[in-house]
Amino acid sequence: MNLTQLAAFFDRQHTPVDGCNLSAQEAAITAHEKFSPRPFCLVSQWTILDLHVGDEELNALRSRGLEPVVVYASCVVLDSRRRYQPSDWVRSSFQTSYEAPSFFLTKNTVYVLLGRGKRQVITVDDLSALSGQ
Repeated sequence: MNLTQLAAFFDRQHTPVDGCNLSAQEAAITAHEKFSPRPFCLVSQWTILDLHVGDEELNALRSRGLEPVVVYASCVVLDSRRRYQPSDWVRSSFQTSYEAPSFFLTKNTVYVLLGRGKRQVITVDDLSALSGQ
C-alpha cells in the first residue's frame, strides 16, 4: 500500500472516538499501575479497526479469546519495552478486551489511546494491505 492508498484508506467513513485525555506521563503511570506487569504502548493518531469477518472466522477468533478488532496508530509516543521508537507506526494484534475510552488490550500489550481517534470497519484484504502482506 503506497502513501496515496494509505491516505485514501483512512479518509473512508469513520466515527470519531475520544481516547485518554491525560498527559503522556500521567497515562504511562496509570497504565503501569493499572496493568502491571503487562507492557504498554502509548499511541496517538490512532484508529480502531473493526475487521469484517464471516461467522467461521469470528468463531475461530472468539474461541481463542480474541475479537476481530485491531488498533493502527501512526504515532507511537512511548513503548514501555522500547520495541518501537517515538513516532514509529504500530498495528496491534487482535483485541482481548477494551476499557473505554482509552485502554485497548491484546494478549501481550495494553495500548493507551491518547487524544481523539477514530473507528472504522475494514475488510481482511484492507488489513492485509495495511500490514504489507
